[in-house]
Amino acid sequence: MTVHPASRYLLSPKVVLTGSGCHRAAVPDIAQFGTRALVLGGSRGLTAAASLLDQLEQRLSHVHVQTFAGECTTAAIAALAQAAAGYDLLLGVGGGKAIDTAKAAAIEAAVPCVTIPTSPATCAAYTPLSILHDKRGAYIESRRLPRPIDVMVLDPELMIGAPSRLLSAGCIDALARAWDTLLAARCGVPSSMAALSVAVCDRLWSGTLRPLAAVAVENNRTQRITPAFTAAVEACITGAGLAGQLGARFFGRSFSHAIGYALATVVDNAAVLHGETVGLGVLVQCALDSETPVSLERMIEYFLTLSAPTRCADLGFSDLSKDAGEAMASEAHSLLDLEAAVPFPVTVDDLYQSLLAVERIVSG
Repeated sequence: MTVHPASRYLLSPKVVLTGSGCHRAAVPDIAQFGTRALVLGGSRGLTAAASLLDQLEQRLSHVHVQTFAGECTTAAIAALAQAAAGYDLLLGVGGGKAIDTAKAAAIEAAVPCVTIPTSPATCAAYTPLSILHDKRGAYIESRRLPRPIDVMVLDPELMIGAPSRLLSAGCIDALARAWDTLLAARCGVPSSMAALSVAVCDRLWSGTLRPLAAVAVENNRTQRITPAFTAAVEACITGAGLAGQLGARFFGRSFSHAIGYALATVVDNAAVLHGETVGLGVLVQCALDSETPVSLERMIEYFLTLSAPTRCADLGFSDLSKDAGEAMASEAHSLLDLEAAVPFPVTVDDLYQSLLAVERIVSG
């Protein structure tokens, strides 16, 4: 009998408020932590969450709002943690980079953290993880946090006004989590918790993302909160987040994020979304995997229903010449967990040739 090493699981925020209109009942759950709150959010996110912030200002003695602009860097985290001195709690509002900064700063400042996503583009509002970048937006590291988020307010009403491109990117990012996990399972599933992660990922793809994502993106464009839109938003944030936490990282980095982080070194990160870069990695996986459950051609068709990028040039990286293309493929290969995440041999040239294959098929 194989005995697996002990793992520490932070499965979710301590409190998850979800459903249309839930933000209107969120103040008591937030106010339990004290009377002085520091809020960090992007300008669009702060506008989307204005009604909730107004309620907090009426309930608490002091609410200070700080606008986030830039990247989740070590310096930004340290500065926010210092600013949080004297506050009882820290709220992260908006998208992934603002929320990642707030989560890490709350740990450093030793205060509770509340996340209020107004973008479905990542699962950052759910996960005890902060993705650190440099000032240019290139990936540096993933910082796992020692405690879970205290409260997450996941209200579709706060996200319906976001550009549909964000939901499209979120669906692709959640798809990447599902496909990474299902691929890694072919290397072995080391525990019952990891098996639960595989089951969640299978359901995430087959039950929500595949049948509902395109409908949800169209609902987003027409500003309609429908069951499909709500299910897609929950899949992007809660579904992807739970799948990752259940697995307790039984594998490292697979194709989607290896390619995504490699692309982040050569594209304009202010103009490109995380889900858009990892999407190229999903397409590369389809090109490489002889047992892929969805062919590259079919996956490209799926991406097009979401108006998602399907080639490097769509992201502003058009130089796939041998030197530039192989350099990017080499960076991606160095990030792969070849032992636990990839069940077949893969070389730098395999990655490069697969990138070229994607380009050829997309270009016709």
